[in-house]
Amino acid sequence: MKYHCILLLILLSGATISCKKDSGTPPPTSAPTNKDFSPLTTIMQNNLTQLGGNAGLVIMHKDGTVLYKQYFGNWNDNTYIPIASGSKWTSMAAIMAMVDKGNIRLNDRVSLHYPTEYAAADRRDITIRQLMSHTSGFAGNSSWISTDAINLQDATRGIGMGGNIGGTNTNPATIAFPPSGSRFGYGGVSMHVAGGIAEKVSGKTWDVLFKETIGDRCNMPNTNYTGLGPTTNYRIAGGAGTRMMEYANFLLMILNEGRFNGQQVLSAASVNEMLKDQTNNVPIAFTPYDGDALRSGYRYGLGCWIEGYKNGVPTEFSCQGAFGFSPWIDRARNVVGILFVQRALSVVNTQPTVNDAPYTLIRNRVSQILDN
Repeated sequence: MKYHCILLLILLSGATISCKKDSGTPPPTSAPTNKDFSPLTTIMQNNLTQLGGNAGLVIMHKDGTVLYKQYFGNWNDNTYIPIASGSKWTSMAAIMAMVDKGNIRLNDRVSLHYPTEYAAADRRDITIRQLMSHTSGFAGNSSWISTDAINLQDATRGIGMGGNIGGTNTNPATIAFPPSGSRFGYGGVSMHVAGGIAEKVSGKTWDVLFKETIGDRCNMPNTNYTGLGPTTNYRIAGGAGTRMMEYANFLLMILNEGRFNGQQVLSAASVNEMLKDQTNNVPIAFTPYDGDALRSGYRYGLGCWIEGYKNGVPTEFSCQGAFGFSPWIDRARNVVGILFVQRALSVVNTQPTVNDAPYTLIRNRVSQILDN
């Protein structure tokens, strides 16, 4: 099938799932090392100017085998770039780690953790699940999530009150479609609140929480939430920065049902919850792809888009960012990939057209190589 643009790519080292012969679980598949991925180099070279002159591309099998990896221009393994909405996937994984520990529950109401600030009728019943799946009702953006003059706790409380920052801000956090759960509206505000809850419950700042739950355990030492500059108002939905192979580690962990380098980072149940459609077929109010009918069938889990299905089961997932960073997971083919770029998402996805945009060409070609 064709992969019309949406959000992201990835790959790197990883782990396999250990299965006993009597468990009924098929043994891990071996990497298809006999496949020729050289056509990807041609695609990248032909589109390098369009991609800004610097880029990376990696494709990895779930057992950690690198099937294809190459940098173009001046970039290398040490290159760090901000990934915008690519942050959503890693952020929601950190929150799911807290769910695994029993610190929070997906169906907890926000008002349980902020009873005063979220007492208003249009906010008190919003759940953490809705915050993480963009079905909370919050508008997509607000100055509460883009200022460095406050910290994440200040922002979370301010979003709950729905007021202005310092009495002068003209972009307060508003409810776009009450009651919560009635619409899907993509954006950063709801996930910001989820991150604030995680901070409050854990007693740790977001940077420390992410490092302990995901970063350290997936060998991501240079991945952080200051990709847009120093801050304590961490952009949960869009402020991370990373290196290509570090984010690939994260993708391999997700593909391997929460395991990386022999340890269970997230439970398999939490990973499967992240990759399950959480929108319940509610109407779509707004997405980064508004007006693109090709994406009308896409749905959302917890932190990632669901791109494709096999026999009715979600198998293809992504989390592209506004700066073009494009990671993906293909469960049916047992691979992860990352188109590692810093370029406008519209250039990566839709120029000159959707079908011959760099992201689409790469996704289609990888599938063809693996299927033949």
